[in-house]
Amino acid sequence: MLMKGSKIGGFERLQEYVAHGAFHDSGERFDPPKCYHNTRVAIIKRITEWISGLNEDTREALIMWLYGAAGAGKSAIAQTIAEILHGQHFVLASFFFSRNDPQRGVAKWLVTTLAYQLAAKLPQVFRERVALTFEQDPLIVTKSLEAQFMALVREPLLDLLHSGFSTNDHIVIIIDGLDECDDPQVQARVIDLTFDLVRGRDIPLKILIASRPEIDISSSFDTKPFSTLSRIALDNCYRSEEDIRHFLVDKFNEIKTQHRLRSYIPIGWPAQESLDTLVQKSSGQFIYASTVVKYVASPRHRPTHRLEVVLGIQLPKAGDSPFAELDALYRHILMGVEDVDLILKIISCVVLRPPGYFYSSVTFIEAFLSLAPGDVELLLQNLSSLISLENYPGASHRAEMLTVRMLHASFKDYLFDQSRSKDFFLDRVKMHTHYAELCIAHMIEHPSLQSNSSHHPFTVAAIVSSE
Repeated sequence: MLMKGSKIGGFERLQEYVAHGAFHDSGERFDPPKCYHNTRVAIIKRITEWISGLNEDTREALIMWLYGAAGAGKSAIAQTIAEILHGQHFVLASFFFSRNDPQRGVAKWLVTTLAYQLAAKLPQVFRERVALTFEQDPLIVTKSLEAQFMALVREPLLDLLHSGFSTNDHIVIIIDGLDECDDPQVQARVIDLTFDLVRGRDIPLKILIASRPEIDISSSFDTKPFSTLSRIALDNCYRSEEDIRHFLVDKFNEIKTQHRLRSYIPIGWPAQESLDTLVQKSSGQFIYASTVVKYVASPRHRPTHRLEVVLGIQLPKAGDSPFAELDALYRHILMGVEDVDLILKIISCVVLRPPGYFYSSVTFIEAFLSLAPGDVELLLQNLSSLISLENYPGASHRAEMLTVRMLHASFKDYLFDQSRSKDFFLDRVKMHTHYAELCIAHMIEHPSLQSNSSHHPFTVAAIVSSE
C-alpha cells in the first residue's frame, strides 16, 4: 500500500492496464482446456521443435499460425504449449482472447499485458525501460497498438540486447483465440504488428498465433512473407480422429470405473458402433467429443441413458440440453453473418442434396439459386470455421472445382433440430418444397432441360426425394 504523497512508479502504472485473466496460468482461467494425455503428440512436437529451432523446415520462421475449424482444439494446444514452455523455463508471455470478456475480448489490453509478463521475467533493464516509458508518457496506453508495441515491447527488448543480454532460447509470445477479439480489422492489425516486431530479425522473439481461419485473419496472413511464417492446419493430417477415439475410450473407461452408478453399466458399454458414430460426428473437432463426455459423465444421471440421448435413441427430458456448449458456438457463428436466410438456403442445398459432388459444387448452387458467380464464396466467407470451400479433384474447369463441405457433421443435426437451432431451423419439408418449385421454374424457363430431365440436376424428383 502506497503512503500518502508517495509517487506511483512506471511499473506500478503498467499493472493497472493488465488483463490478468489472459495469462496462461491465470486464476481466472482455472482448469483451462488442454490436450488430453497422449493426444496431439505430432502437432505439439512440431510446434516445440519450431520454437527450439530443431525443425529444418520451420527454422527460419519467426511466426507460426495454428488454425482450424471451430472447436478443433486450438486453445487446448496453445495452453499445452504454454505449460510446456513454462516448465522448461522459457521466457513466455501469453494472451488468451475470450469473446464477451471486457478485458480479454478486446485488443486494448494486449500490449500492456504482454509487456508486463516480459518485464516480470526478463532482466531489470527491460523493466526499467518499460517503467521509464510510462513515467515519461503516462498516456501511452491511449495511443495506437503500433505505438504501444514499439514503446513497450520492441524498444525495451533492443535496450536489453544492447546491455549485453543474450539467450540460447527465443523469447516466446503466444496469442490464442485472435478471432475472438471483437473487431475483425483489429485482428488483422495485430497480425501486421507481430510481423513488424520481428521484421528486422534483430530480437530473439518467436510468436505463436492460434485462431479460426476467418476472412480478415486469413487475408492478413496471405500477404506475409513465406520465409517468416509457418502455418499449421488442424486437419486429419495430425490424426485428429485417432486422438478423439483415444480420448473417448479413456473417458468412457473412467466413467465405468468411477461413476457412482458404475455397477449398473454393462462391461461392453459403449458398443463399438456407438463409439464409431461419436468419432464420425466429431469430424475431427474435439469440442463435440468433450461435450458428449461432460454430458454422459454427469454424476446425477445414468451414463447409459445419457449416451442413448446423445445417439438419438432416447429423447432428452424437458429442459435437458446435451449439446448446450456446442449449440452456443454454432449460434454465435451464425449470428455474426449477413443475409443468414440466404446462407441457410445454400447450406440446405448441401445437406439435403442427392448423392454426388455436382450438387455441392459452387457453380451448381449459384445457378440453382439464381446467384451471381462468386456470391457463394462471398456469402460463406465468415463461416470458414464451419464450412470449407474445397477443390474437387478431377474437375475439368476452375469454375467446377469449388465444392462446399461441412466441417462439422454435428452442424447438420443442429440445423434440423428446432429445439436446438430455433430461428436457424431448417425445415426439411419446406426446403424440399422450395427446391421443387425452383426446379419447375428452371424447367419452364429452359424447356430443353425437360428432354433429359431424368438425369439433370434440376430434376424435381432428385431434389424432392433427396435426404
